[in-house]
Amino acid sequence: MQPTPASDLQNRLDRFETYLKKSDMKITRQRMQVAEHIFCSSNHFTVESLADELKHKYRPGISRATIYRIVSLMVEAGMLTEHNFGQNSRRYEFIPGQKHHDHIICLDCGRIDEFVDSEIEKLQPKIAKKHGFTLEDHSLNLYGRCVELARKNRCPHHDAAVQTPGAQMV
Repeated sequence: MQPTPASDLQNRLDRFETYLKKSDMKITRQRMQVAEHIFCSSNHFTVESLADELKHKYRPGISRATIYRIVSLMVEAGMLTEHNFGQNSRRYEFIPGQKHHDHIICLDCGRIDEFVDSEIEKLQPKIAKKHGFTLEDHSLNLYGRCVELARKNRCPHHDAAVQTPGAQMV
């Protein structure tokens, strides 16, 4: 039987609480609010975009410094993946069950699409072996320009990013 989304969320929050306890850290309301928001999201985000979302949800707001610390804790706990897509800010994502995928990133609008390609997956161990490595893990990011901007001279992802700086469209 599939767990309900509510039980998935509670399991994730329990796992974060366990990490905090093992690390001798306090379980604070703010830590749990930020974690809950992240666990319910499926977007890549920056700390800035997360702070913007949270300031509308919680009063009083949670400071950016606090959010940075919480996000860092979640990365250390293995609950978030940190990416550097070369856009002058780190992006993060929560991947339930750590389902592997790769990324293609638009250099114009910042759009990030996720993909899995069986041919690429098959090539990686062969390439590693050819170079004398045993493959343990990998991260693949492809960079290019989405066709919307070139074809129509406008891109809905670019327009949204310009209207809401710090926002990330996926």
